[in-house]
Amino acid sequence: MRMRIAFSILCLLFAGLAQAENHTVTVSSNRFSPAQLTIQVGDTVTFTNAGGFHNASADDGSFRCAQGCDGVGNGNGNPSNTAWSAVVSFDAAGVHPYRCEVHGDMGMTGTITVEGTAPAGFNMNQHGIAGSWANTATESQGIVMDVFPDFFSAGTGLLFGGWFTFDTTAAGGVRWYTVQGQVTHDDTATMAVFQTLGGSFDSTQATTTNAVGQVTFHFDDCTHASLDYTFSDGSGRHGTIPLTRLLDNLACTPTGTTPGNPGNYLLGGTWSDPANSGQGLVFDANSAQGVLFAAWYTYLPNAAADAGAPAQHWYTLQVAVSPGFTTVNDVGIYESTGGVFDQHATTTTTRVGTATLTFNSCTSLTMTYAFTAGPHAGLTGTLDLGRLAPVPAGCSL
Repeated sequence: MRMRIAFSILCLLFAGLAQAENHTVTVSSNRFSPAQLTIQVGDTVTFTNAGGFHNASADDGSFRCAQGCDGVGNGNGNPSNTAWSAVVSFDAAGVHPYRCEVHGDMGMTGTITVEGTAPAGFNMNQHGIAGSWANTATESQGIVMDVFPDFFSAGTGLLFGGWFTFDTTAAGGVRWYTVQGQVTHDDTATMAVFQTLGGSFDSTQATTTNAVGQVTFHFDDCTHASLDYTFSDGSGRHGTIPLTRLLDNLACTPTGTTPGNPGNYLLGGTWSDPANSGQGLVFDANSAQGVLFAAWYTYLPNAAADAGAPAQHWYTLQVAVSPGFTTVNDVGIYESTGGVFDQHATTTTTRVGTATLTFNSCTSLTMTYAFTAGPHAGLTGTLDLGRLAPVPAGCSL
């Protein structure tokens, strides 16, 4: 299934980002130039290799760079003689001595001194806020987020979220939306909310995605946030949803300096099958807590292309897991009914099927499903899922 995400760069300008400065350190002739550099908190430094077999490695381990930096995307900090360039962000005051691992003993060293005070607030440009979030006072609805730090540039990442909810009346049934936009070293981010219509379950039937409103996330800390929403679809809906992380925090810190990721946490994220259109799953993997949760955003079977929002359907998946899992059997597929958009209502959640998940790699996932009840009863199949965006740094099987 292909979740059609419009990875458009939104025109969100944040004061902290606009004021940051980039500095260049040239790497050549067995030296760094300038070797002594003083910058401000929030600035970035671009190391550029102009010739020779070099890298730039901090004595305190905070960065190790050459063809990119270790732990950032597919970066590789091993010494290289290519014309490499790597960008390092500095979000806290301090002194950072560094060296070339090949020529450091020959005097190829440098120091970056960072002055100033870290920006106030919470750093949203981190994968650690990915996971399941909800208002526990409004039953059976929430958002499963995925965050790709530095997706657009150093200090500017992408947040994608699947929002599973209901119509404005219990009789209206389920609804789902996606939210996506830029996040920076700030505790607040505003972005568009989209609705994708026209699809049919596990099929290539074309879908259309349109913006239907705007949301603003505000993070108080790693477990508490809020979502302000305003819809422009004629419904007049607006309000604020308090959000709480549903599973334990594994990798979030206020500054975004992500610690180690226990178990298979990094297998969580946004997955889709290219053979399908406008549908997919967002996973929250928490083997430290022993839970794998996912929201499956899809449609009714054989839905007409002009069926509109009533053709949308979503399920949740949940199963107990152990650290190091790669294949998970007897995954429950659950259907929730009776809810009302952003309101308390009596809902019923029933198991309507079973799935098997096999993580072949950090980019390949096979999912078989079999429905025993609900509108998809009797349907079985296999989804060949691929990760929809960059692999989180450190993911491995």
